[in-house]
Amino acid sequence: MKIFGKFIFPRQIILFGSGVLFLASTTYDVHRSIKNNETPTSKEQIEGLEDYIRSFRRSP
Repeated sequence: MKIFGKFIFPRQIILFGSGVLFLASTTYDVHRSIKNNETPTSKEQIEGLEDYIRSFRRSP
């Protein structure tokens, strides 16, 4: 198959498409994580985390 005057194998097209898909999915995931981390933690979340940490300190 010729694209822009050069012969391109179908494997190269699949590899390029896979790379674009990987880049798009990781970019989406990073932006989603940033958006989710913009909201401050609630008091209930902080208390739950502190209880979780305390439970590990008591175990040993």
